[in-house]
Amino acid sequence: MRRVLFIFALFILMLTACAAEAGATEEASTPEPAPTEQSVPTESPVELTPVEDAVVAQLAESLDISPDDITVVSTEEVEWPDGCLGIQMEGLMCTQAIVPGYRVILEANGREVEYHTNEDATQIRPATVLVTWTREGGIAGFCDHLTVYLSGEVHKTSCKSDQFVEESLIGVLSETELEKMNEWVESYGSVNIDASDPIGVSDRMVVTLEFMGLGSEETISAANEQELLEFAQSLYQDLSK
Repeated sequence: MRRVLFIFALFILMLTACAAEAGATEEASTPEPAPTEQSVPTESPVELTPVEDAVVAQLAESLDISPDDITVVSTEEVEWPDGCLGIQMEGLMCTQAIVPGYRVILEANGREVEYHTNEDATQIRPATVLVTWTREGGIAGFCDHLTVYLSGEVHKTSCKSDQFVEESLIGVLSETELEKMNEWVESYGSVNIDASDPIGVSDRMVVTLEFMGLGSEETISAANEQELLEFAQSLYQDLSK
């Protein structure tokens, strides 16, 4: 009888040990819970340099968008060859001196635009030209130049009585003008328009326009050419008021 009880007790102990081992194995193999959204690390926002901050702020104001909607693509140290930061424009006189600064490429609304700055960004010039318009000659002796940038900024110069009047960037496109320009940018590619009087005409007027869009149309109708010319002339007149 004692032998039977001993064997039964031994059997109970073996069952208990196996159950404990199985429980430990099951506990060890239980997968850890997946991390929650709060536990997933997030990327820290990239801190901009003072120069980048200044350029982003200028583009945001020009396009009337939030700085958060603008991305800095690249920033490069450059020694500009003149006081115009390497950007030549008709009628604009530039000091001939080396100016250290930066070339900054930004992306906004799916498009990249380039800016040139001096070392501390007290001078910031857009460099991605969209439209150049020129009107020279005629009885009135016009000498007018207009440059519109993809950033929405506008520069104009004029000369009267053989004396150049130098003007800085003096305006930005309005919301309506930006919408119209965006339509043309998406539709037209590189378009050159010459609406000058024929050579030999007395007091000949020279009127030219170059449009550098991102679209595929490089040949446009006479009506569309006239629309572009009227837009540029009207913009110049509005900025002259």
